[in-house]
Amino acid sequence: MLFNIHVYIVFISDVRNVHHAGQPMPGEEQEDIVMTSTQNNLLNTKCPLTGKPVTELQNPVRCMDCKHIYEKEPVIHYISTKKPHPRCLVAGCPKILQVGRVVCDALLTREIDEMRLA
Repeated sequence: MLFNIHVYIVFISDVRNVHHAGQPMPGEEQEDIVMTSTQNNLLNTKCPLTGKPVTELQNPVRCMDCKHIYEKEPVIHYISTKKPHPRCLVAGCPKILQVGRVVCDALLTREIDEMRLA
């Protein structure tokens, strides 16, 4: 008995079309992948200087060393007036705050927006 692979492939395709007409073949699916997070990535929910919730800050900045979030103007003022080594104001955080290391990074505004929506 001679087996014709082409006939077999057509047969399998026809059987599949009876049961799954209009649907893509296995492996041909194109699905949108939506990434969501149920975890809050923000370390603090209030500015340690102003006490405002992070979602209400006008100019939020994050310390790149400890990842705590502050309102920009008050933290810059705090750093410039507390000499010689202004420490992070979050309890238990040993990091030193420096003007060049307190910035609004690319993810900060996105994380705050996600927190507002939650």
